[in-house]
Amino acid sequence: MKVLITGARSGIAYDTFKELIKRGHEVILCVHNRNEEKSLKEKVKTYGNRVQVHKLDITDKKDLDLLSTLSYDVLWAHAGVGYGGSLLAMDVDVLRNNYEVNVFGTMEVVKRGYNNFCKSDKKGKIFVTSSLAGMLVLPYLSCYTSSKAALSILIKTLSKELKKINKNITISLIEPGAYKTGFNEIMIDNKDKYLEKNNDFCNNIESINKKQKILFSLIEKRSCNDLSTRIVYEMEKVIPKFNIRVPLGQSMFAKIYSFFC
Repeated sequence: MKVLITGARSGIAYDTFKELIKRGHEVILCVHNRNEEKSLKEKVKTYGNRVQVHKLDITDKKDLDLLSTLSYDVLWAHAGVGYGGSLLAMDVDVLRNNYEVNVFGTMEVVKRGYNNFCKSDKKGKIFVTSSLAGMLVLPYLSCYTSSKAALSILIKTLSKELKKINKNITISLIEPGAYKTGFNEIMIDNKDKYLEKNNDFCNNIESINKKQKILFSLIEKRSCNDLSTRIVYEMEKVIPKFNIRVPLGQSMFAKIYSFFC
């Protein structure tokens, strides 16, 4: 099995890559820019020709052409970004950019992958990473959470559309909980970067950041092993499960939270 992964520089994607390699599969790792490409090639060179590394900015139409030229059995659209800040205290372009990557760029990846599978007339599996955060209302983090909510709805709808046309192509939605990869801390810290000066919503931003960091430190899982193992397990199945939510405790919390919110 050959798996192509976008946003594969580190974290959940890189842990899953190592699990795939351990189980004898080939992997194509795609990263955002040339510096990341060079660094990752050096990092994985011991795996030889079982690994390819490519630059693939999912918001760049030219880069996206790569998805039509490579051969793979599984496509995992994992690339994503997260910006923090109050909706009324940030430039709308920040919100737009978050959607450009997490929603529009991801859907471009899905569409290109789907067309590639159809062109080769082969079975294909598409996995898309959203987040359990898309089920939560988190002040000052809605730029990210709302983009993931939108993505989850799109993929759930696409799953139903695929079933109507009887193609040998499946799609699965991965909605991870909070893992200690550094992503959440960066998103919390970058509130200051996108907030306009002298705005009412800037008051007590340090206190808000501190509380959110405490919250995430309490709920984040330190190891991604359970998630990466589960993802590889589903990729190896003939028909993967559609909705993959890990860890179970956070999934149950998100369901209860969204019901009462």
